[in-house]
Amino acid sequence: MIRLPAAALAAVLFVVPVLTATVPAVAVLALIGLLLGAVGIATLWRWPVTSAACVFLTDYAAALWLADAPVSVAVAVGFGLSLLLLLESVELARCMRHATVDAGVARSLVTRWSGFGAATLVATFSAMALAFALAALVPYAAAPFVAATGALGAVLALAATVLRPRL
Repeated sequence: MIRLPAAALAAVLFVVPVLTATVPAVAVLALIGLLLGAVGIATLWRWPVTSAACVFLTDYAAALWLADAPVSVAVAVGFGLSLLLLLESVELARCMRHATVDAGVARSLVTRWSGFGAATLVATFSAMALAFALAALVPYAAAPFVAATGALGAVLALAATVLRPRL
């Protein structure tokens, strides 16, 4: 029963790129991700689910590129949350493999995931409003440097997060 949300999320991650670009290559790559996800959900191994997440993300980026479609923030946030919750739900199922799960635990998880999703959407749309306001102040020639600074900040934050448990 606990694997059901992971299977639903894998289906969502399969459908979004296929609907974005109706190209056979996108569908084949999405099917490979779905098969890897199914193997990971069935066996509760980490590596197939992690590989599936990488394939789904690559497939979505390729679908956006091939369709030359503008990025929809709502779809992109939903896709990212689906990736995160897929990985988290399979890890939860793996950790609770032989445990009995009460309905209160399931309600607590659904509440926590829903709250996290809502907070992510609010933060994303707030950041977009701020970005639109600040975009008018940045000269066009300086935009690549601002983007590079933002990317560097994101990489440094990720490095700090990864290295923190080791210190």
